[in-house]
Amino acid sequence: MKTTRRLTGTVLYPTLLLLINILIAARLFRLEYSFYLGSNEGTFIAIARQIATHPANLLWWPYWDCGVPFQNTYLPLLHLIVGAYSAVSGVSAALAFHRVSAAFYCLGPVSLYAMARVISGRPHASFLGALAFSLVSPCAWFVPAIRADIGSVWNLRRLWIIGYDGEGPLTASLAFLPLAILFFYKSITRDGLRYKVLAGVFAGATVLANAFGAVLLGLACLCLLASVKTDRFWRNAVMIALVGALAYAWISPLAPPSVLAAIRFNSPTVDGDYQFTSRSMLGVAFMAFGAALLWLMTRRTAAHLRFFILYAWCNCCIVLLGVLTLVYIVPQPRRYGEAMDMGLCLAAAFGGSEVLSRYKRSKALRWAMAEVLLVACVAAFLHDRRYAHSLIQSIDITHTAPYRVARWMDEHMHGERVMVSGAWSFHFNDFTDTPQLKGSHDPMQPNLLTRIAVYTIYSYTEAGSADTAYAILWLKALGAHAISVPGTGSRESYTPFAHPHKFDGVLPVLWREEDDTIYGVPSRSESLAHLIPEEALVRHMPDNGLDVGEMRRYVAALDDPGMPDAPLSWRRRDLAEIHVPPRAGTALSVQVRYTPGWRASVNGRRIPIAGDGLGFIVAHPACGGPCTVVLDYDGGPELRWSALASSLVMLGTGLAACLRMRKRRGVREPAIRQAAVHDLPLAP
Repeated sequence: MKTTRRLTGTVLYPTLLLLINILIAARLFRLEYSFYLGSNEGTFIAIARQIATHPANLLWWPYWDCGVPFQNTYLPLLHLIVGAYSAVSGVSAALAFHRVSAAFYCLGPVSLYAMARVISGRPHASFLGALAFSLVSPCAWFVPAIRADIGSVWNLRRLWIIGYDGEGPLTASLAFLPLAILFFYKSITRDGLRYKVLAGVFAGATVLANAFGAVLLGLACLCLLASVKTDRFWRNAVMIALVGALAYAWISPLAPPSVLAAIRFNSPTVDGDYQFTSRSMLGVAFMAFGAALLWLMTRRTAAHLRFFILYAWCNCCIVLLGVLTLVYIVPQPRRYGEAMDMGLCLAAAFGGSEVLSRYKRSKALRWAMAEVLLVACVAAFLHDRRYAHSLIQSIDITHTAPYRVARWMDEHMHGERVMVSGAWSFHFNDFTDTPQLKGSHDPMQPNLLTRIAVYTIYSYTEAGSADTAYAILWLKALGAHAISVPGTGSRESYTPFAHPHKFDGVLPVLWREEDDTIYGVPSRSESLAHLIPEEALVRHMPDNGLDVGEMRRYVAALDDPGMPDAPLSWRRRDLAEIHVPPRAGTALSVQVRYTPGWRASVNGRRIPIAGDGLGFIVAHPACGGPCTVVLDYDGGPELRWSALASSLVMLGTGLAACLRMRKRRGVREPAIRQAAVHDLPLAP
């Protein structure tokens, strides 16, 4: 009997959960390009494609935002896995992305079950909670906006975010999160280095998959501290903080402090105004008060049920306060809907199990409940299968405008920087290595300059009749040689221009199909490097799109036919050569984002390098004759220090494990010798 129960808990339930989710998400495993080209999954595919094709050249990313460090593309764990799978299997990065994302989708409920079972020791209730998470989305029952997104109260939001939004990173983070919670729980309740190491590994994976995972994991740890072994609260708190700090040091080369600072700075103003205000403080106070009240009310309940209730409450507060009352505890509260589902499903399953346990003698009631649950689960499963079939639709990408625009740019722009407007920028670098002015994720951008420029180019009503002139000025200043513009009759799902035909008769038309147009941006030189007078440099970052006084002088210097050319050629993505003629009183302006880590040299001699007001590289070659300036990016001090910290954490963990094994061996060997002398059995 005991063996049967063990097999049920360790084999049958996880297998059933995996099978159910595979059957629901089956179409994702065969999907290459989704019908929904407006999702940002195209950027994830682009990153994975470069990882698969250039795994040893990932320091610098020249394709977005005038160039950024690779770490500023996106938190990279999922893309590293997708790129590796694509390289090994030979399938396209797009197909690899959907297969890997689908695998994490299916594994999420399994890891949730494992966490709940270990914490509670109750496999049946754990299975019910994970099954509910697999089949229903309670957040849609309470939030009309989410219900409107997915189309019905019974549709599965977890499937919607991966099938429509392409949210593979968030799906992966939610699969790692329960395992991180599981091993933090083990670290609190058991002695053993392995639990703390595993807690750090899965905590790092949770954060490296998606930034929202950091908030979710922090909330989970607070709820664990309030629920488990509360008599050792401060000891547990110090241990969790130490494990978290070491885990961050371990992953810091891929998520350095500068990236976290960029996310923290940008997130409150991405896709809305989510800045932390006095209303947010009231929201935090309400959440804390409710958590304290629930903590008191559950003081006689099991620790695992208290944890599930507290965790569900915190996530419900984030979503409900943010969406229903516009009180933002954290930015983009709707993105926490899946964590809300996770908490509610577990709290409901274990709360219901607790209530039913009081009616142990009423077998008829228990059987009736089991039958009702079985029928409900079968109905939900069949509905989810139908929903998945209607939601997950593929498309022949070669018959789409984004593909044709990308291929035209690839064939005609010869590697010059372009601006791809709207959602088409997401998929642009799936098909070409042509760099684009925009294309990245706003939370990851090192500064606001690109966001200011793009807003000005799309729609700057304060410019009035000079709107077009300001847009062209920004395009020239940022080194864009062409711009794609979807018109009002375009098939593009998002037409960002307030006046899409404002360039007609002003810029030359290079390509037009239906109401989609590519305009050329005339420039004196195709190079991103320019010799300009020292006084023409932009000294201060523009405050807004109309603050262009210094920029006008800069663009005038770029267009001056009297200035010599400075051809730039890339030897690697992080290594460029610029051929510079002699010219007194000039500086070398390179329209590539400056960040610590760029070095400039002439014949092996280092020359000064810095950033200007536009964030571009400025060097002073001081050559007596024609010379070649070499620009080389090595990641800078931050990458070196974070790599050192990561190495020390791994080395320290290895040494601690060796010392622990040696200590155990030193304790066990005398016992073995004594047992051999006295012919006694050795205790396990």
